[in-house]
Amino acid sequence: MSNLSDMHIHIDYFKNYTQMFCSFDKNKIYALFVTNLPEIFQKCKNEFPDSKYVKLGLGYNPQLAGKYKFNQYLFDAMLPFTKYVGEVGLDYSKEFVHTKDEQQRAFDYICSQSSKTKRVMSIHSRKAEEDVLAMLLDNKVEYAVFHWFSGNKELMYRIIEQGYYFSVNYSMLASKKGFDIIKSIPIDRLLIETDAPFGKTFLKGNPYNLPEIYYQFSKKLEVEQFEEIIYKNLARLLLKQRDSLNE
Repeated sequence: MSNLSDMHIHIDYFKNYTQMFCSFDKNKIYALFVTNLPEIFQKCKNEFPDSKYVKLGLGYNPQLAGKYKFNQYLFDAMLPFTKYVGEVGLDYSKEFVHTKDEQQRAFDYICSQSSKTKRVMSIHSRKAEEDVLAMLLDNKVEYAVFHWFSGNKELMYRIIEQGYYFSVNYSMLASKKGFDIIKSIPIDRLLIETDAPFGKTFLKGNPYNLPEIYYQFSKKLEVEQFEEIIYKNLARLLLKQRDSLNE
């Protein structure tokens, strides 16, 4: 059995998405298939089969707030069909900050519902890390994973203090700032993602080379048995979620 996992991937953005989806089952690799809208989640839920290894996340990407109004009714209707919420969050970068109010209203509601139902959240927080953390805490969210974190270390340490996780990718590993962030995160709070097809995954002639990505992390961080450590981190997170759902 493989110990590999990809905690943030957009399978529906691949041209060969059916083949991509099936490859995770075939190779026994766990994947969190995030979606960008409740409507897309609903479509994917109907199109893709249930899978032991691929889990579908119910999302509302903040970068789409200017084009698509948050469908609260559909979000609520779809939430019982998954234990995962993502991609969700806030984005205050220059291109998207004009929808800040819409983003905040949607994300605050998503945090509230995710907290009540003990969902694991995969979170986008570009240039909005402070507000993201504040909303998570205000809503008492227990299970949050910061995807492709690019904030400052002070915020990073505050996130760590709350027991949250970080999913990091090869694009971060290959950049000076990203690598500095990765090195500063305690090893027991790390998860691996690709954000494919947006993050770099083409290595050694393979368009999606997850084993090589794990190897590069192990090599650059000088950590042996890296696969096993990440696997245990993910298992620990999901066991906590399972126990709280069974309470």
